[in-house]
Amino acid sequence: MTEVVDLAELASTAGLEQELGRLAKRHGIIRTRQLNGQETWTVLGAALTRELLSDPRLSNDVHTHAPHGALVPGMAVMLLEQDDPDHARHRRLVSAAFASRAVRQLEPRIAEITDQLLDKLGDRGTADFIEEFTYPMPLEVICELLGVPAEDRDPFRQWAMDISAAPSLEAMQSAAAELFGYCIGLIGAKRERPTEDLLSELIAARFEDGSALSDEELSSFAAVLLIAGHDTVTNLLANALHDLLAHPEQLAALRADPSLVGAAVEEALRFRGSAMTTVNRVALEDVEAGGVVIRKGELVRFLLNAANRDPEVREDPHAFDLGRATAQHLSFGVGPHFCLGQRLARQEATIALTEILRRFGTLELAVPAEEVRWLPSDAIRGLVELPLRYER
Repeated sequence: MTEVVDLAELASTAGLEQELGRLAKRHGIIRTRQLNGQETWTVLGAALTRELLSDPRLSNDVHTHAPHGALVPGMAVMLLEQDDPDHARHRRLVSAAFASRAVRQLEPRIAEITDQLLDKLGDRGTADFIEEFTYPMPLEVICELLGVPAEDRDPFRQWAMDISAAPSLEAMQSAAAELFGYCIGLIGAKRERPTEDLLSELIAARFEDGSALSDEELSSFAAVLLIAGHDTVTNLLANALHDLLAHPEQLAALRADPSLVGAAVEEALRFRGSAMTTVNRVALEDVEAGGVVIRKGELVRFLLNAANRDPEVREDPHAFDLGRATAQHLSFGVGPHFCLGQRLARQEATIALTEILRRFGTLELAVPAEEVRWLPSDAIRGLVELPLRYER
């Protein structure tokens, strides 16, 4: 395929998924242009995605093999941009921390944050649910998870906003550097006075040889949580609400049987997942796949939203249906880099949707459907705003 698709431009329309479906019928892999102008191979089909996500010839260590393809140039991000054995070594340590009591007991706090934010909506009747709820909710959860003190949360929120909505690569790097610097200080404070949170757990954790994570590695992990766990959940929640409202028969079914909330979360992940593409990988040698040759040194990424609508995998993939079996969706990836935070993301979405629908008997778009604006992003699938009309 010689055509290069501008994914960000395509994502600014509601018809992105249908267009990807059209492309996927003709191509297993296409060329796309990233926001920084560079081109990459982009995998569409579900079977090829599963195969290549576990292929060791495609390396996540872009800092070593293709620095121009890094998530934040000049700053290696732990786990996301690592290969085995380093990746497996770090993942074992982090997985154990994610299973700690501090994380297991987070559910009541998620419910409390949800209640507090929804209480603030009051009886105004209309609100931008992204600004008022889906943006701050997962950010507060991450602050709780990391043990960010209440007095430091305003600058932390600002760095998150600057990273997710930076007008330039330089602005994003500047915000990331400030965040890294803050996290180094926070780690120092927790070394002296540990608290019951994930960061304190990781400071105390030890590898098999008795060594510990460095301050730089711990700070990098905090960045992983912010980058991978904030924007994705913000837009998962907003997309789920949008798609439920766009399919009133499915919303009615969920209201009639709240036990379907788990199915609603899974179908929202499949139908319009927020983590639209993976981070870049780089070919360590020539790789033949999907009818093309990916040359050594070329960048590759995976368009998970296209794989989730592959007609070879499921019938009528463009229908939003809570009754379908969605266990095989690829929204959290597959293979060695399967998302560590998937349980937390599902937990946040389940609590949020349950409480929103319990509180608001009336919930509808406050603007015509055609006026809803989509983010012009090549990585995140989401809305610019979600103006809703609600009534208790």
